[in-house]
Amino acid sequence: MDIEKVFEKHETITQRDLKLNFKKFFLESSLSPKDAGLITLACAESVNCTPLKELAAAHLKENNATDEEISEAKDAAAIMGLNNMFYRFRHFTQKEAYQKPAGLRMNVLGRPVTGKASFEMMALAVSIINGCELCVKSHEQSLLSHNVTEDQIYDLARLASVIKGLEVTFRQTA
Repeated sequence: MDIEKVFEKHETITQRDLKLNFKKFFLESSLSPKDAGLITLACAESVNCTPLKELAAAHLKENNATDEEISEAKDAAAIMGLNNMFYRFRHFTQKEAYQKPAGLRMNVLGRPVTGKASFEMMALAVSIINGCELCVKSHEQSLLSHNVTEDQIYDLARLASVIKGLEVTFRQTA
């Protein structure tokens, strides 16, 4: 799928800036092409941005991602939606009564098919979009322990942020 075609209706100065930012962090960052695709798909799923979901899925196919890896990127958005909301609730309330085990099933976190580092990158990106401070800190620490560089973490944060902005512009031009 051609990036230019995806953005052909985006002509305002802000839309052009977002397009250029997206291309920079999607195509030219310290992230591997596959990780950039996985992160984009997870973020696009979390904000329900169909054009970016389609672009990311096509990009992943071009970069030899399996159907299971593509499915897991979508699952990452879902499971982090659950986690981010629950842990933000606990963080916001700060009540001892809510600090017991969550009791939520999250088996996808145990043995991700994309590998632990790639799954954690998707989880961090979605957590950034969803604004869960505890989850952001936790996933960032996990990534550092899996030898993901701070430059890669910074680039995935910028990519996630741009995707959130793009979701608004795609909604406006729909």
